[in-house]
Amino acid sequence: MKQILMCVLAASLSTAVVAQEKFELGKPNNSNYRYLNDYQALKNYINYEKYPNFKLGIGTTVNDYFTNTTFRSMVNKNFTETVAGNAMKMGSCVDGNGNMNFDNVKRYVKAATEAGLHVYGHTLAWHSQQPNAWLRSLVNGKSQQVRHDTLIYAMDKWIKGMMEACDGKVKAWDLVNEALAGEGNDGEGNYTLQHSSGYKSGTWDVGGDAFYWQDHLGDIDYVREACRLARKYGPEDVKLFINDYNLESDWDGNKKVKSLVNWIKKWEADGITRIDGIGTQMHISCFEDDNTMSSIKQHITTMFEVMAASGKLCRISEMDMGYVRGTNNRWGNKIKTVQLTEDEHLKMADFYEWIIKEYLRVIPAEQQWGICQWCPTDVPDAQYMWRRGEPVGIWDINYYRKHAYAGFVRGLGGQVTSGIGSPETNGTTSTQKAIYTLNGTRLQTTRIEELPHGIYIVDGKKLVR
Repeated sequence: MKQILMCVLAASLSTAVVAQEKFELGKPNNSNYRYLNDYQALKNYINYEKYPNFKLGIGTTVNDYFTNTTFRSMVNKNFTETVAGNAMKMGSCVDGNGNMNFDNVKRYVKAATEAGLHVYGHTLAWHSQQPNAWLRSLVNGKSQQVRHDTLIYAMDKWIKGMMEACDGKVKAWDLVNEALAGEGNDGEGNYTLQHSSGYKSGTWDVGGDAFYWQDHLGDIDYVREACRLARKYGPEDVKLFINDYNLESDWDGNKKVKSLVNWIKKWEADGITRIDGIGTQMHISCFEDDNTMSSIKQHITTMFEVMAASGKLCRISEMDMGYVRGTNNRWGNKIKTVQLTEDEHLKMADFYEWIIKEYLRVIPAEQQWGICQWCPTDVPDAQYMWRRGEPVGIWDINYYRKHAYAGFVRGLGGQVTSGIGSPETNGTTSTQKAIYTLNGTRLQTTRIEELPHGIYIVDGKKLVR
């Protein structure tokens, strides 16, 4: 009877022990977090047999990726996809005179792809974080037609420049970000698009530089032209998503996601425009109140069902989570990280687990793009920080694993094992299951004995040969 040796203890005694990095450990000096030391990297738990297209993404501060070796290693080891939080937005690359600088983009895309990561582009068309001075100089005092044509020129210049900087390596983009207003009526029962006439200062306007392209291009041409240019200059196989927030809205019966699906139909009605996917941001909160949690879960499920029924690729694009205490406190203040109890941390982990499992359950495998966690770590309680002081990370502010990390693992279907057990033997050295590398590459062989020594994924489980 042949045996497949999963681990050879004798050999390990003569092998140097590699110390775990801090992001591979739970909070130090706290026995409640010791179990987290035994978990593998998050991406190891992706079951490529069931979910072959799934990508596990992370929102990435590009400057930290360049300068913080702990952060860069954490991203590279745990995720298969990276999304720049700000560095690929128009306001980061184009100054007030229309001059474009893509040096950071080129460096980031090169470094991430060389590390084996997919880079997801965020974002080509948006109203926020825009080179406001330049764009307004192009339209002020001009007729409607001149404004329209001049902005098409500006959009062409921007999208062409970005696509050339990415050199074909960025295969998917948020084509349009946060287009819908979440209110109004387009005459067909859908919410309207956002416009400057409805602008509310400080509301989802990161950076304060709002410029509404749709004011000048119109609600239809705004998206159609962006799509045309992205396909003109982007890779032949580029995937284009419409990304928005509050699609899980329980206060209006998921009207926003239903409106978005109907707007996509209108944009595609010319028979030329093609939107590949929908991104739901899911900047959410976990609630102490069970009735509120029940309602939120019901509407998250409905959101996934509506997205799946569209036939489009489906992506959780910017997930992060806060916590709200109290009964019947739907719009209550979110709790700061320093105030959170151990039980509340565990409840958040359970909610992460539920969301991931529900996504994998409802969205067909062929429509799954994946899930992106927007905040790797908790956020400092400092001015101008996104969700300042909230427990939005799956690592704490010092890069130690939180219970939320375990929630992700359980959501992906993984289980932790403590120590090294005796390997099971079944008298065979082959498997009917496909064999994958840790990066998700499917191998040609199904005979384990033909593999070089290393770590592989078989049936969603880690195998050490």
